[in-house]
Parts: sequence; structure tokens; C-alpha cells
Amino acid sequence: MVVCEAVAENASWCALVSGGGRFGPRAWTSRRRTPGYYPDAVTLDPRATAADILPFVDDSPGCSVKDSFATLDLSGEGFAVLFDATWIACGPGVPEPGWHRSTEHGYPVDDSVVVLARGDDVVVAHRGAGVTGLSNFEGPPRRWPGAVAAVASAFPGAPVVGYEHGDALRVAFDHSAEPLGPLRVWVR
Repeated sequence: MVVCEAVAENASWCALVSGGGRFGPRAWTSRRRTPGYYPDAVTLDPRATAADILPFVDDSPGCSVKDSFATLDLSGEGFAVLFDATWIACGPGVPEPGWHRSTEHGYPVDDSVVVLARGDDVVVAHRGAGVTGLSNFEGPPRRWPGAVAAVASAFPGAPVVGYEHGDALRVAFDHSAEPLGPLRVWVR
């Protein structure tokens, strides 16, 4: 599996949550500000430049760009690194009883999205082209394997991918996630 599948899935997830945007040859961009915690642009190609992004976003303070390959330098454009992260391919997870589909969490209603919950724990599965994205996991680290298994069961046969950083990345690695490549999020 290559990181490009994870990147494409994540960009399509951001487009869905943001209500549209534009897919160019090197980046997905949104002219209007996206919801909190979602980038205003996602690079789709490691050769993307500021010219592929900045003319197509509201680049006022608060603008964020997900540099999917950690190859872009936006420091000269008034941006700073918000965080560095790692794309991951998740192991099969450990099935746990109690995960069920939920419609109570405010995510987009779409055939490509399944929100799963177990008590207060929540995770989102998004079907991309050939992969399933795991995002927005809310729960204690011990629930990570069950969340991965729930996401895998939502769209069987598709590898589970996502990205994490900090303590969440260590938890993912402790539960057999494999690194696919670096990414960086910039913010103005």
C-alpha cells in the first residue's frame, strides 16, 4: 500500500466534511474556511507548491494546509508548522463487542461514511478508493484496537489507514500500525 491512497482518502474526507472544494492536479483546496480541525487545503502530490494552494484558499489568519508528504515550505508565506505526523496503515485490530453504527455525532450522512460508537468511544470510517480511513477516534488508548477492528468491519476488505501524531501515534504503533510516510500541518 502506498501513502497516495491514504492521502487521496483523507482529501476526499476533508472535501465531504467541508461541503465541496476543488480538486486540482496537486492539491484539494477550499475557498471558504473549513470546519474546525479540518485543513483548508490538502496536498495530493509531493511536488505541490504554494502556487498550487494559496490562490485557491482564504489564506487569512487561521488558514491551515495539510502537507501530505512533508515536502512543502510555507514559512516564507507567513505559515508556521502546527504539527508533524505520520500516515499509518492499521493492523486488523481486535474485535470488541458493543461497537455499533451511530447517527448522533454530526458527521456527514453519506454512503461512504460510517460513525461507530461504543459507550462514549467514537470513531469514523470513511471509504476511499481502495482504503478505509480511520479518523476522529475519541476514546482511551486501550480502545484503539477495537476501534480499528470496528472501522475494518464497516468496509470489509479495504485496508485501514489514517494519520496520528504524539501520544496517539505511539498508541497506534503499540497496536501494530505501520508507518507509511510523514505529513505536516501548516497554519497561518
